[in-house]
Amino acid sequence: MLLHMRGISKSFYGVQVLDNIDFELRPGEVHALVGENGAGKSTLAKLISGAHRPDDGYLVVNGKPVSLYSPIESQRMGISMIYQESCLVPEMSIAENVFLGTEPRWLRMFTNTVKMKRETKRILRSLGMPLHPNTKVKDLSMSERHVVAIAKALSQKANIFVMDEPTASLSDAERIRLFAMIRGFKAEGFGIVYITHRLNEIFEICDRVTVLRDGKRVVTCKANELTERELVRQMVGRELTQIFPPLSSPTGNELLRVENMTRKPWFEKIDFRLHEGEILGITGLVGSGTEGLAKVIFGEMKPESGKVFWHKEPIQFKTPRQAIDLGFGYVNRDRIESGLFMDMNVYRNLTIASLKKIHRFHMVQESQEHDKALDAIIQLDIKTRDPEQEIKFLSGGNQQKVMLGKWLVAESDLYILDEPTRGIDVASKSELYVLLHELVNEGKGMIVISSDMSELIGLCNRILVMHEGRIVDEMTHGEASQERILQSASGIRG
Repeated sequence: MLLHMRGISKSFYGVQVLDNIDFELRPGEVHALVGENGAGKSTLAKLISGAHRPDDGYLVVNGKPVSLYSPIESQRMGISMIYQESCLVPEMSIAENVFLGTEPRWLRMFTNTVKMKRETKRILRSLGMPLHPNTKVKDLSMSERHVVAIAKALSQKANIFVMDEPTASLSDAERIRLFAMIRGFKAEGFGIVYITHRLNEIFEICDRVTVLRDGKRVVTCKANELTERELVRQMVGRELTQIFPPLSSPTGNELLRVENMTRKPWFEKIDFRLHEGEILGITGLVGSGTEGLAKVIFGEMKPESGKVFWHKEPIQFKTPRQAIDLGFGYVNRDRIESGLFMDMNVYRNLTIASLKKIHRFHMVQESQEHDKALDAIIQLDIKTRDPEQEIKFLSGGNQQKVMLGKWLVAESDLYILDEPTRGIDVASKSELYVLLHELVNEGKGMIVISSDMSELIGLCNRILVMHEGRIVDEMTHGEASQERILQSASGIRG
């Protein structure tokens, strides 16, 4: 047995997060760890990685009872944590990141850069990713950064990998490549703890699954012994019969119009319209330009050419603040770097975009601020100890809910949602989809940028597909299929 945990309990500030958890990992096994947001998955992973210490219980790693006091000690025991959000240093090279803290030395004094680059190159080739060791991490795609994180783990001789939402930012092609690597690790006898909200991946890559609910272990069984519906029921404690609400046809006036918009190298000659009460989906492979388009509409980047019309009136934003004042809201896909203030509390993050609306005589009305934040917490079922809790202590899925809640508090008229359900469990997704439909039924407009094709097909009135910076296909809800979207995104249609 690679990993054996018994009776693990952990609480924070009097809140029981894990309660008497048993968990084990065998050689050559991918063991899925699933549950709703706040179920305790990330806390259990951090206990394995040495980031936290349990209040009760014990761990056995590679046959030895251990007390993991730090991530460094965990790494020495052969455990490596690969986080959902990149923990690499963007300004450093691949080789420097791979051997950060474990650099080979000449005479125990000087860094042996030749050996460091040679070993990095060898590991990357073994992973099927022949990147140059001198390449800066900031110049890599998200999937390439995942590979570098895995290379770092291999350089430390790890045989236990803890992967937290590893496919959250990957395209289908990149996901397939990651799964091929995981199968290779299984063949070598490595063990992988696999945390995900994408339930279809469990049946594709995992051998066993453990379900957590409210900090307790509900079930551990072979993945092929459960259907997806049964797995959802175990996670949420009830039957979830419908994920997407019925789709309503938009009948409102034109809300937003984009004409001949260009911002190279991201995209060029983009044209589309959005109506009141409409959910417009936009998708494409990594590098297709979807993220850049969202940033230009919101005023984070300036276009080289083209026009944007709001209620048929031309607009031009110099800053995102102008977009916010006009009623635009933008949920960025990168919540840590661009979406949230991680050292601020929950209610400040929820109200940060609305301070102009809740002040009097240039003084913020704190009681009104608290009330609005509390409304959003209840509406989105954000699991937090209280609104004063720092947001960095929330689970990734609850952080994602706060990003959307910020624009609910701001009472936005246009929502630009870039990967809005990233890191959110299936029950919370269903609740979020209902909320989005309620908003568009009020006449709001919604642009949903997503790599999840089933989400787009179930949620959107229309779908635009981008390939190499251009819109190459447009389809209604009734015309949409995963095959057509994938073909168009790959450039087969056009």
